[in-house]
Parts: sequence; structure tokens; C-alpha cells
Amino acid sequence: MLIKAILVGLVLGLCKSEWIYGFPQVGRPIVVSTLTGLFLGDPVQGVIMGSVLELMFIGSFPIGAAVSPDYTSAGAICTAFAILTGGGKAVATAMALPIALLGGFIFIGCKLMNAAFGQIMMKYLEKDDSKGASRIYIMGSVFTCFVVYFAYAFVCIFAGSAAVEAAVNAIPKVIINGLAASANLLPAVGFALLLQMVITKKMSPYFFIGFILAAYLSMPTIAVTLLGIMFVLVMVTSQNNQLAAEENAGGEKRWNTAINSSYIQTAGRKLKCFAHLGAADLYSITISPTVKICMNSPWNC
Repeated sequence: MLIKAILVGLVLGLCKSEWIYGFPQVGRPIVVSTLTGLFLGDPVQGVIMGSVLELMFIGSFPIGAAVSPDYTSAGAICTAFAILTGGGKAVATAMALPIALLGGFIFIGCKLMNAAFGQIMMKYLEKDDSKGASRIYIMGSVFTCFVVYFAYAFVCIFAGSAAVEAAVNAIPKVIINGLAASANLLPAVGFALLLQMVITKKMSPYFFIGFILAAYLSMPTIAVTLLGIMFVLVMVTSQNNQLAAEENAGGEKRWNTAINSSYIQTAGRKLKCFAHLGAADLYSITISPTVKICMNSPWNC
């Protein structure tokens, strides 16, 4: 059990340290659960657990100061419990939320520790010691991203695996079956949380069209996806054509305005010339027809 606890701790610590290699999203449950299953010798079960937990936490995002459940910790620790105890996805889904919430509070503690490391960095920077500040930055990042979560997974697996296994064995089979049934409903809850954030009145018809195609017409997911892409392409093409037509109309309007402006400028120059000549009576002969032509011209807007 010691080796397995260390392996799970390494998986969780490395996945939580994804900032080192450019945030490749290895912290998602589908990835961390698969890696956990691979290290524990059951990659198939890891993929299954990862798929269930991914759908469960698909609408969970750490936005602003909100404390989001730590789906990475849930993916590693719950998958390990499901494999080591033999409880399957019933155990994983039953323990996912408590472990994820505890991981979220640990994340808050890591933020507080980061603030302390930041104060130490400021002291080095005040002394113009950039190398010392860099060392503190690296040490703090490794500690709060790797060491803390390694310890979290290690303690849960090494100290809690036997207790969890005993608790699972003591649970009646009826309750286990109920947990397994509820596990099948949790992905729907995850999608509902996601739709609550993204769906609008304009988007809802397309959602129900896709649902009808998949549920009642039994179309494959890939076919529904390709049909959605075709819808998007048609809509984008239509909007581009509309924008092009509006731009052409706007250009013609600007051209008409320029023509009207030239007529008015010509009339103004003639009026100024005749005013200098003192030929006020010539206005009715020359300027008035010009203004009338301008006002009654087909280019007038």
C-alpha cells in the first residue's frame, strides 16, 4: 500500500504542477484518472472513472475568488479508491464531492502560502537580488503545487484506504446499487450546470434540435456534431453576405453624399462669384436652376 500511495501522490502532484509544462490540461479528471489507473495496473478502470468524473465536473470552473471543487484531486484519489477497494464508479462518485471540496479548501491554503512566499520575494527584490527572488519563486511554486497535493493524496490512500475498504464492505448491496444508479445520473447534473452558464434563448432551439436528433432519431454523436458544424457554416456565410451588402450600401451612400456635396460646392462658388460681380439679378437665371437641379437630382439623399 505504501508504494501505491506514493504513486498516486506523484500522479496528483505532477498533474497539479502543470504550469511547469504550459498548462496542457492534464489536471482534468479524464487525464488524471487514466494516469492513476495506469500506475495502479488498471488503465481501463481509470478511463471509466475519468469519464464519469469529467462529466460530473464539466461545469466546474474556478472563476475569480470563487472556490471551485478540486476535480484533479477527486480524479486521482477517487479513482485510486475505486480500484483498490473494487467498488467501481459507485465508490468514486460517492466520494468525489467531499474529496473535491476538501481539495478546494487546500487550494485556498496554497494561495495564502503563495502570498507569504511573495512577501519573501519582495524582500529579495528590495535588495536587488533577483536570483534569490527566483529561487523563492521556484521553491514556493513546487511546494504549493507539488508537495502539498502529494501529501494530500498520500495520506488519503495510505491512511484511508483500509478504512474506505472496510466501510464499502459494510455497506449493504442495495445501497451500493443505489449509488451506482445515482452515478449514472451525475453526468446529467454536470451538463445541467454547464448549460446553466452558456444556454440562452437564442441557443436553446439548437440544443433541443440536437437532443431530438440524438434521442428520438438515434443519430450518432459524430453525425449530430457534423450537422451542427454545417449549421454554423451556413449561418456564418449568411452573416458575411449580409455584412458585405451593408458595406456596399454604405459605400454607395457615401458616394451619393460626395456627389451632392460637389453640387452644393459648385453652386456656392457660382453664388460667390456673382456676388462679387454685383449681379444679383443673375442669381435667378444661373444659381437657382443649379440649386434646383441639386435638390431634385436622383443622387440626393
